[in-house]
Amino acid sequence: MIAILAGAAFAQENRVRAWQQRLQIDEPLPVPLLSVAPVNPFSVQLDVPPTLTSTTVPQKLRVSGVARVAAYVDAHGLCHGAVPLELPFPSLTEAIGQGFRKARFHPALVGRTPRPAWVVLDVTLSGKIKDVILSGERLDLPSPGKPPVPAALKQPYTPGRLRTSPAANPETLTTPPQPKKVRIRVRARQLEIPLRALIHVTTAGRCDRFVPLDVPRGLVSWLRAYLATWRLAPAQRASQPVACWVVYETRAIMKFSKLSSTAVRPKPEVTFNPSGPAPAAATPGGA
Repeated sequence: MIAILAGAAFAQENRVRAWQQRLQIDEPLPVPLLSVAPVNPFSVQLDVPPTLTSTTVPQKLRVSGVARVAAYVDAHGLCHGAVPLELPFPSLTEAIGQGFRKARFHPALVGRTPRPAWVVLDVTLSGKIKDVILSGERLDLPSPGKPPVPAALKQPYTPGRLRTSPAANPETLTTPPQPKKVRIRVRARQLEIPLRALIHVTTAGRCDRFVPLDVPRGLVSWLRAYLATWRLAPAQRASQPVACWVVYETRAIMKFSKLSSTAVRPKPEVTFNPSGPAPAAATPGGA
């Protein structure tokens, strides 16, 4: 009798009561569609924008920059041509092409067999900017809804004869081409170069940092030296000085001295596909 009562009590205890049951009801909740306007974090509300009061244009300043170049080297170590991938100064393509046509390399090897191959190199070019004349300088406030965008890099162009030349797969190379004699010289010349940068102006009327938007890499040091001389009437809001960003634009007429290569460094971790749009990092584990 006791066992029967115990069993009945256990069954009653484990039975799911009606009020304990979970009901699964899908109730759609209306979610409003929000439209987020584009916001430029470099833009602030101002009553009075900053204005330049004095500057000193640097003259006779030494500059240096790195040109990244892909060179096609045959099985005898002769260079048949070069493709500039990145340039530190404008108008260097012809001079780099002439210099590499005279360059000599230790050829690439697959085992002990010389093979034609592409090699990517960083060439440091150094010289001096002797004279600079600036025209059309302007400071514009960034657009509230459109952040400034750096200028797009130009895609490298490979001449047809090089694009179709046979070359060893870089992953099969035992030894990539090694430079034996590479010398680049660029004659003295005058260039007109547009410059554009995002400049931060402090409440004290000084430039403390900047972002190059359209500035050749070799001229960033010159621009930094120039911005260090700036004196400005700072921006104002409610009659108080306010730090802000401005977009600076100008055209610079620059007289360059002769530029010469001072270092040549192969970049075996970077491969170049003459049919592709840009160089890429080599596959890990490749020879």
